[in-house]
Amino acid sequence: MKIQSSNIFMHSDCSSISIDTKEETLKTWVGDKRPDFEGKLSSTNQLAKITINTDFLDLSEEARALIEQEKSASGKITETQNEEINISDKDKQKILLLQKMLEAITGKKIKFILPERIELQGTSAKLSFNSRNLNIKLPAKLGSGMEYNLQETHFEKEQMSYESQGIIKTSDGREINFSVQLDMSRQFASQQNIQIRAGDAVKIDPLVINFNGKAPELTDTKFSFDLDSDGSQDQISFLTQDSGFLALDLNNDGVINNGSELFGPNSGNGFAELSQYDSDGNNWIDENDPIFEQLRIWTKDSKGNDKLFALGQKGVGAIYLGNIETPFSMKNSENILNGQIRTSGIYINENGTAGTIQQIDLTV
Repeated sequence: MKIQSSNIFMHSDCSSISIDTKEETLKTWVGDKRPDFEGKLSSTNQLAKITINTDFLDLSEEARALIEQEKSASGKITETQNEEINISDKDKQKILLLQKMLEAITGKKIKFILPERIELQGTSAKLSFNSRNLNIKLPAKLGSGMEYNLQETHFEKEQMSYESQGIIKTSDGREINFSVQLDMSRQFASQQNIQIRAGDAVKIDPLVINFNGKAPELTDTKFSFDLDSDGSQDQISFLTQDSGFLALDLNNDGVINNGSELFGPNSGNGFAELSQYDSDGNNWIDENDPIFEQLRIWTKDSKGNDKLFALGQKGVGAIYLGNIETPFSMKNSENILNGQIRTSGIYINENGTAGTIQQIDLTV
């Protein structure tokens, strides 16, 4: 091909964005009940609340001295320990500082203990669960509490659009009209969440049963309900109509009055609470267990009215007590956290199909 003449147009658009956010909160209190940090705080509550929105932590000389004393008392941290704990020196300093602050507020000796490292052999993990040997003992009130939350997010997006069009004439008399367009884009998002709870920190993670093979969804609309059974109303998201809370109407008044009639809010482990009713020890809640006929599924209709169903009314035949961790954040269209899925298990319907039951932390 021999080009005699040409008229070429080219255009491109390029854009990129990168966003990093970091939010840290520390809430501490003295007393056997968690204050209503999210609502109006009573002047009689003895509490301290610290919000850190910076990307670094500047320690005073006194704080640094306290950290060095703690390191000396605890012995040198070996390289092997660093690998097992898998946190940076900067994060260790933050945790030690939180420990000292909590000690100063409560007047008690506090020691943070990190869990042992879990190593999985091979390509799968084996779940071992024996409800017969499970004996739940709720800890005594400590008279103080602490909640620490860290959330870091990173988002980046890049786009490129290229187009070209024109007319080309060749020496043999041909005229070529062409148009070319190329679009490229990429995006990446990551999130890190760290939560530390100590003392009488509230646990609000009830068991949820899902129907029709659907995943649970939480409403953006908030409802008033005393989830932690402290006598005050919390504002929580509720489940859509394809899911419901597993409940036990303790006073048989036909109403779920507070979180004590759900499985999980009081102890932080709904599956463990439910397993206490496994009378024959077969790791299932079924018709062999007296509680089976008393269990209810609590839902709301489209108008927000409460509905209670027996397990049989929803076709549920048996609930398995085994479960595994399945962490997942439940956020709305504006990326606001309404709840966090913790663990998941299964139940069997009378027709032989299976469904899911999950433990969900509700944001209040």
